[in-house]
Amino acid sequence: MKQTRSILELQKQLNQLNEERALTQKFNDDSKNRFCEEIKNIKPEDIKNTIFVEKKYTIWERMKRTLGFN
Repeated sequence: MKQTRSILELQKQLNQLNEERALTQKFNDDSKNRFCEEIKNIKPEDIKNTIFVEKKYTIWERMKRTLGFN
């Protein structure tokens, strides 16, 4: 009698676990899809990388650099 009751309780807990797992999976999928849509809606122009601007040297500065008088 006690074993059948414990088996029923275990099955009930297993069912609850499976339901929670399904809800969590659905929540994760919804969150992932929402995040993907947010990323897709961002304009590429809004994403800015650090732009490296090379300094322009005058002839005199280049000569000093080459000779090591910097």
